[in-house]
Amino acid sequence: MRGRVRTVANVTVKGPILKRLPRKLDVLEGENAVLLVETQEAGVEGRWSRDGEDLPTTCQSSSGHMHALVLPGVTREDAGEVTFSLGNSRTTTLLRVKCVKHSPPGPPVLAEMFKGHKNTVLLTWKPPDPAPETPFIYRLERQEVGSEDWIQCFSIEKAGAVEVPGDCVPSEGDYRFRVCTVSEHGRSPHVVFHGSAHLVPTARLVAGLEDVQVYDGEDAVFSLDLSTIIQGTWFLNGEELKSHEPEGQVEPGALRYLIEQKGLQHRLLLRAVQHQHSGALVGFSCPGVQDSAALTIQESPVHILSPQDKVALTFTTSERVVLTCELSRVDFPARWYKDGQELEPSESLVVKMEGRKHRLILPAAEVQDSGEFECRTEGVSAFFSVTVRDPPVHILDPQEHVFVHAITSECVMLTCEVDREDAPVRWYKDGQEVEESDFVVLEKEGPHHRLVLPAAQPPDGGEFQCVAGDERAYFTVTITDVSSWIVYPSGKVYVAAVRLERVVLTCELCRPWAEVRWTKDGEEVVESPALLLQKEDTVRRLVLPAVQLEDSGEYLCEIDDESASFTVTVTESYQSQDSSNNNPELCVLLKKPKTRRLWSRFPPWRRTAGAE
Repeated sequence: MRGRVRTVANVTVKGPILKRLPRKLDVLEGENAVLLVETQEAGVEGRWSRDGEDLPTTCQSSSGHMHALVLPGVTREDAGEVTFSLGNSRTTTLLRVKCVKHSPPGPPVLAEMFKGHKNTVLLTWKPPDPAPETPFIYRLERQEVGSEDWIQCFSIEKAGAVEVPGDCVPSEGDYRFRVCTVSEHGRSPHVVFHGSAHLVPTARLVAGLEDVQVYDGEDAVFSLDLSTIIQGTWFLNGEELKSHEPEGQVEPGALRYLIEQKGLQHRLLLRAVQHQHSGALVGFSCPGVQDSAALTIQESPVHILSPQDKVALTFTTSERVVLTCELSRVDFPARWYKDGQELEPSESLVVKMEGRKHRLILPAAEVQDSGEFECRTEGVSAFFSVTVRDPPVHILDPQEHVFVHAITSECVMLTCEVDREDAPVRWYKDGQEVEESDFVVLEKEGPHHRLVLPAAQPPDGGEFQCVAGDERAYFTVTITDVSSWIVYPSGKVYVAAVRLERVVLTCELCRPWAEVRWTKDGEEVVESPALLLQKEDTVRRLVLPAVQLEDSGEYLCEIDDESASFTVTVTESYQSQDSSNNNPELCVLLKKPKTRRLWSRFPPWRRTAGAE
């Protein structure tokens, strides 16, 4: 099938491309696809692409008015929308690749197993009948009896006889085998060889035994690593050590031992060796490996393994304090001291010894337990500096910066809550600590601390802090003279909008309960679906959801004898810079020099634009 050619029939039309591509083209997988296009002018360069990506020039050719694209041996990846472009003209075809179904090869026949050789197995089989047309190989797999997993052993190109040695398996055991045929069109069913074979891998020494030196009374550990999982035998002074018991003895009352095997590692643990065991020879043996090492018992003066340097520890009250000192000798006595005085065990002070480790435990430490502790034994000591403190104070509320806005003579109360009732708290204003007076009252109720300004005045405003331990709560207090109700805007606001845009006029007051009156061109406005009046805390808004040309005019937000002025200009579309020069007010609006600077006068929680 490969080598066949599918050529496109062209369509003749007028334009830069005379003969165009058909709407679609079906090609069998493996065939060659040839696409032809004729242009009006000769020698022009066109562009071939598939799904928007340029095709390589090696597949393209042109001669005079004809342009060709050749895709040899198409696959499913070649399918897509193929386009030829010339200037603003283009022609496109949908290339579809149809797959050819191939049958997988047949299985091998006459599979047999022979176990005549030591620690090897001979496997033979014949090729499948009929033989596959395409190249193929044989895949041989193994399975340990009792397991469900099949593992690949070899890939073989020719049938015949294959010898599988013990080195091909990871561990000693009984193994089954199967074989199949594999080609580019798939895999045949597996053929299982009848029976199983016992194979033992040949072990190699990866990490051998090393001589061990330990102190009298310590455990001695000998270990080695092999290249494969296999059983072995341990010897002590030529005498075999039995491994069928969890823990054995060379003879009653003699040295106790434990034999372990974890994967590739073998370990021999000799319990609490004594001085008379010094010089003993430990050996290990398995097929292909023999190794040995010597045991040496030595005595030395006791010394401290840890800590080597003075340790400084800090705890909070009621915490459990544990001081640990590790000696070089097992079950060797030591004594504990605090500030030079020897300590005696009690309910509040526990002394323990476990092997090399000596521990001093304070179940619930108090501040008076702070001091210098010492673990002393035979002229060597370990030192600990212990500090016990009350737990740190944490501020529960507020967690964020608080902004307070009040008017003259109003009562202002700042509240701070901590996690402990007995925790000391200090108040600061503009960096200076606050002292109680007729104008400032400091209150405390359990964990709640308050700073009260009974009749706040403008000079009382500033930055306040509640300090508890290492934490601080921040308050910004602003006192406004009641003579001015409107906080924002401070000047006239110009708003330019296009018809059907949403326009929001915003006015901010000094108090949330104040009432305002909105007017347009001197007449009070009436709320409707086309004109909304909103109130949110100290902010008042007039909203035009879809502004019309007749909404242009002068808007006022009035309270008492104050007012905020907004000039709204609605046009069909934004005018050019030349036309705006004829209207001074509109020119100022487009540049927005004042409304943007006004934002910086207020904290983030109070920033509201004059027009949105």
